[in-house]
Formats: sequence, structure tokens, C-alpha cells
Amino acid sequence: MSENPKRENHAIVKAAATIRLHRAIQNWLWVIVFAMAFAWVESAVVVYLRKIYFPGGFGFPLFVKWEGGKHVVDSLIRIEFGREIATIVMLVGIGWVAGRNRFQRFCYFMLAFGIWDIFYYIWLYVMIGWPESLMTWDLLFYVPLPWVGPVITPVLIALTMVVAGSLIIYFDEKGYDVAWRWYDMAVELFFALIMIAAFCWDWKNIIQVPGSPERTGIPNPFAWWLYLPAYLLAVAYFAYRLRQGIKTSSTS
Repeated sequence: MSENPKRENHAIVKAAATIRLHRAIQNWLWVIVFAMAFAWVESAVVVYLRKIYFPGGFGFPLFVKWEGGKHVVDSLIRIEFGREIATIVMLVGIGWVAGRNRFQRFCYFMLAFGIWDIFYYIWLYVMIGWPESLMTWDLLFYVPLPWVGPVITPVLIALTMVVAGSLIIYFDEKGYDVAWRWYDMAVELFFALIMIAAFCWDWKNIIQVPGSPERTGIPNPFAWWLYLPAYLLAVAYFAYRLRQGIKTSSTS
């Protein structure tokens, strides 16, 4: 008689876990749908902006204006800056709504950001046939400094965010302790800053700062020596911490 309540409790716990995992899968799919649709909006806006501000389309050099030794920035750049902030807020918002706890919310944000970034390039290719390849140079951001790099560089980061966020959500729903500590986030943030430095490394040349005829605005070879080690170490550290969390949970 004493075994029946235990079996019933086990069945209830198992059923609840199944329902929770089913809901997580639904949220995961809806976040992807949202990010894909949002990416279309982003791609369309960028096509319009390039048409207005950069007559050369998506090619380099960019159209940059200097007067009296100062970079002349269009007054609408503040609106563009606000749009970029609003984009991140919306991606954070969908993550916050989809996640069951604070850590899941961050992971859903990573999922949304990664899908949004990947489909941004997919939709641009559908719209205008650009980029021609994964090695095509792109202007990623223009505020506060221009971020430039081959398309494959942000796509790799985005794909990693999708995989990492999805794995953590899955194992968290399965009951594993995969929550990261503050120092884990600090390590990944450090690697992220190095990758950002790689994107911004050539900024003086990209906006053709006066003082050197060699600053043509045509991108120099990408700073792979900065980007690749930081990217690989970030992936390796994530894999190590995820495996450690799963292993610890399994033995406890």
C-alpha cells in the first residue's frame, strides 16, 4: 500500500515535467517565428536606409562627409540609434515573456537575437540578392563606431547563440542545474568584447578619418587574429560549463 502513493507522486511529477517541456517547445517555436518575422522588418528598413544614406548600396567605401576636420553626422542618426536600441528591447521583451525563470529569459533572448540576425541576411538575399557570399563585407553597426566584418563572422556568433540558448532551455526543463554564475557571464562577456574590438579595429579607415591617404574606406583584412581565438574560447568555455553542470546534476 505504501508504494502506491510513491508511484502516483512519481507519475504526477513526470506528467508535470512533460507538460512543462511541451510548453517550452511551443515557446521556443513561437520565439523563432517572431524573430524570423522581425528579421524581415529589419532587412526592409536597412534596404531603405542604404538607399537613402549610402548611394553605393551595400558596398564599400561608405559615403562619409568631413567638414573642418569633423565627421558630419546626419541629425536623423539619433533616430537610428533609438531604433537600434528599440530592436534590442523588443528581442529582450520576447525573451522575458517566453522564459519560465530569469535564466531562461536570457536564453530565449539569445535564441531570438540569433535567429533574427541569421534571417536578416537570408531575407536580404531574398530581397536584393545580397550578400553574394558569407565572405562578403558588411557594416554591422554604425553607432558609436562602425562595426565591419565578413558576413560569416556575425552569423557564426548568431548560430552559436541559437544553439547555446536552446541547449540551456532544454536541459533546464529536464531538471539539470545549468544556471551560470556571475563569473561565467564575466568570462563570456570578456570574449565578446574582444570580438567587438575585432569588428571595430578598422574604424578609422572605414569612416576615412582625415590625416592619411591610405584610409580609403575599403576594408582591410579582417582582424581574424582577434576574432577567432575569442570565438573559439567562448564556445569551448560554454561547452565545458554546460557539461560540468549536467554531470554534477546527474551525480547529485
